[in-house]
Amino acid sequence: MTYAELAATSRRIAHRLVGHGVRPGSIVPVVARRSPDLAAVILGVLMAGGAYGILDVRWPIPRITRLLHTMHCPVVLADAAGSSRLGEARVGHTTFGELQRTASLPEVPAGLPHVPADACATLFWTSGSTGSPKAVMSPHRATTRLFTPNGFMDFGERPVMIHAAAVAWDAFTLELWGMLLSGGTAVVHEDDLLLPPAIRAYTRDLGATHLFLTPSLFDVIAGGDIHCLGGLRAVLLGGDRPPPANCGRLLDAYPDIELYNGYGPVESCVFATVHRVTGADTGTATGIPAGLPVPGTQLYVVRDDAPVRRGETGEVAIGGTGLALGYLDAPDQTAAVFRHVMVDGDKIPVYLTGDQGRLDDSGALHFAGRRDAQIKIAGHRIEPAEIESAVRGLGSTRSVIMPIPDRSGTPRIILFAEMPHTDMTELEMQGRLRETLPMYMVPAKVHFVSSMPLLENTKINKRELSARFGYAS
Repeated sequence: MTYAELAATSRRIAHRLVGHGVRPGSIVPVVARRSPDLAAVILGVLMAGGAYGILDVRWPIPRITRLLHTMHCPVVLADAAGSSRLGEARVGHTTFGELQRTASLPEVPAGLPHVPADACATLFWTSGSTGSPKAVMSPHRATTRLFTPNGFMDFGERPVMIHAAAVAWDAFTLELWGMLLSGGTAVVHEDDLLLPPAIRAYTRDLGATHLFLTPSLFDVIAGGDIHCLGGLRAVLLGGDRPPPANCGRLLDAYPDIELYNGYGPVESCVFATVHRVTGADTGTATGIPAGLPVPGTQLYVVRDDAPVRRGETGEVAIGGTGLALGYLDAPDQTAAVFRHVMVDGDKIPVYLTGDQGRLDDSGALHFAGRRDAQIKIAGHRIEPAEIESAVRGLGSTRSVIMPIPDRSGTPRIILFAEMPHTDMTELEMQGRLRETLPMYMVPAKVHFVSSMPLLENTKINKRELSARFGYAS
């Protein structure tokens, strides 16, 4: 699909959406898989002045319908796979095919609104500490700040990026809009899993130059077939802490490849900091730095709402044009983390990430863990409370989630639950959770316990609990 074809198709879709009632401020749900048609549809939503919220067709229907209700939508859009899922849920919608069956429009159509940079462009979904997913409202400027002429990296001449990120994740933004705002090409990977043979084929046959991977997927690929990455110009890692050993292996095998580590919560859209990884980084005791702030981003390490000195550890706070507008219809949750810090006598709006870190003398961020129970699995940010809420709905009186690594070191979600009045088996519990939670949140293993072991302060003794089932190191 050429830029001219994309623009013309998107303009037609935008006019059709205006006829469906989409206006500036509207949020349009899109239930779909990655495809060139999806790119045209969401660009059409933006041209009509609306914001899009993509829902993954693989999610359980109860989750999809619950999120649809939060968006107060004038219209629901779906591709063929999404239409099938919405048909099961008996949710009315408009298909991509119906949107595109429209009479030709003038090359420069009138009537489409001007959209300011601070208007909402997209919703990203993140796990919620209250037990329900949160919708992060990300503005246009949060995306465009990343891909200015002096952006966080130079994509070079004619970049071609493999487009394989989950549709509801902000890495989708990096792969699609990163290319379209840089004059590049996005190669759409239509399968669920990206494996080495596909990477090698995209590089060899379609000239792929750039690839984004979560560190966990990078570990799998580097451990199984690191040479499939050899034809790329750049590999970008993000969503978790990168593995120094495999970063070193890649740079040893291909010294000219550009390897980047990016850090950033979805509330700051894709990356807040980026660091180009060198061989020296892979041998340090402190691990690979999270890096320096990207353009349009301010970074602080704070304690008691004020910055600490360089080298001291505190909570990472992010400011600048990448900040989200808050959480949809969640003023209390928004107020809890979108705050102000005092910097040189000025009140600066920031997002308090809950991540711990420190700034070195160069201003680069070094990640130092979390200050709460939040965990990351395969790049997905997960609040245990959301899983525990689903478990309570199935009859548990008390439960606890623990991220426990398998033999390869990859973290897995392990659920321990008290189930005093049930005939349900542990496998049946796992199956029931698949009906309400996305797969990346479904526990890899479920254990029922008659009672939780407690510490003297009455908190659950997680060490004893994990040891009871053979997980202790």
